[in-house]
Amino acid sequence: MKENIFIEKNKVYWDELENHVHLFSKHNITNIPSEKIERFLYLFRSASHHLAYVRTHYPQSKLEKYLNTLVGHAHQHLYTVQKNPWVDFKNYITKNFPNSLRNHHLFILSSFLVFLLGAIISFIMVIQDSSNSYYFLPKAFLNTIDYSFKNREWDYPLMSSTIMINNITVSLKAFIFGIFLGIGTIYILFVNGCLLGALTGLVYLNGDLIKYASLILPHGIIELTAIFIAGGAGLLLGKGLLIPGKTKRLDCLIESGKEGAHLLLGCMLLLVVAGIIEGFFTPLAISPIIKLLFASFTLLGLILYMKFFKSSI
Repeated sequence: MKENIFIEKNKVYWDELENHVHLFSKHNITNIPSEKIERFLYLFRSASHHLAYVRTHYPQSKLEKYLNTLVGHAHQHLYTVQKNPWVDFKNYITKNFPNSLRNHHLFILSSFLVFLLGAIISFIMVIQDSSNSYYFLPKAFLNTIDYSFKNREWDYPLMSSTIMINNITVSLKAFIFGIFLGIGTIYILFVNGCLLGALTGLVYLNGDLIKYASLILPHGIIELTAIFIAGGAGLLLGKGLLIPGKTKRLDCLIESGKEGAHLLLGCMLLLVVAGIIEGFFTPLAISPIIKLLFASFTLLGLILYMKFFKSSI
């Protein structure tokens, strides 16, 4: 490509980068919209690529000197931009996390299937003989189940924080136990599936499934999704140990651990949301139908989030 054509094609981007550099020089990073920050990063990367191209094809030209100066001025602001936690968080939520979900969907699906297998087995065993519930649920818990699901007084903040801690603990175990060749993760998922299946079986025999579902699903859809993702991260960790491929086993384990931790952070955020719902919304004395409608919206929201949020340049 001739130099003048290259300039005509890309000058608009260099001018825009100059404007961003001027903006960053005049204003504090916290006062600049995140969209402009993201655009600055894109323009900086583009100008850096252009500079490399010019050094190869038009060495010692005025264009090389111009781009070298422009990229140098932009680089002075790069560290400040990259330190902005809001930009990093926004990028993670809108791009990186949903991309990780899509990249590792087979591990997450496997996690779900293990959980589902445990739930089906325990459910069938319990509806055939309710005494089988003792294999899955503590006797002290079974003696306190109120199948009428009457409204009770709740200490909402305490309940919410307790639930968050419990669910985050389960998710961490599902991930960390993947170090045992994935078997630990499978055990955690299967056992928790058995707990839910056994409880559902008891309600099927003795209680009202609609009321039960209205107490489980508003928070449960998000909560279980997070646990499946954490389980998928654990299986990914186990795969790094079992099937390293051509990579060294330790290197593969480290890389799988990084990818799994990337998924786990999103799980924690989902569990915080689920804990707030379970602590503050689920106990409300409102119609079970309203709660189930709310649960439907949480499911729809998760589907739309995973489908439409994706990485963009």
